[in-house]
Amino acid sequence: MVELKKRIHLRLKASSLTEVIVATTILLVVFGIALITIHNIMMSSIKKDTAALETRIEKLIYRYKNKQLKVPISFTEKDFLIRVVNNTHNKIKYLDFSITHMITKKSSNKRIIAIPYE
Repeated sequence: MVELKKRIHLRLKASSLTEVIVATTILLVVFGIALITIHNIMMSSIKKDTAALETRIEKLIYRYKNKQLKVPISFTEKDFLIRVVNNTHNKIKYLDFSITHMITKKSSNKRIIAIPYE
């Protein structure tokens, strides 16, 4: 019975208040750095995302191939500046599609070979 009481009353060494404060501070600094890093990664991916612009260019190309778009053309639509122009390089006619979001200044360009319509 005496041995049982000795085992039950074993004392664990506790950390001092200073050690707890230092450990907590280190954890907070690590989590703070992680949050800032994640925020920067998310913001850079949002700034580089041009999927909406490329979708609009693909729609313009579709309209051009189906003879629904007259070239050259330049217009604004819902904060987007859209330009479609003819270019010639080495006797090959190209169409340059350009779209720019006027607020975020994101832009996307695409070049295709012009289709000769009769």
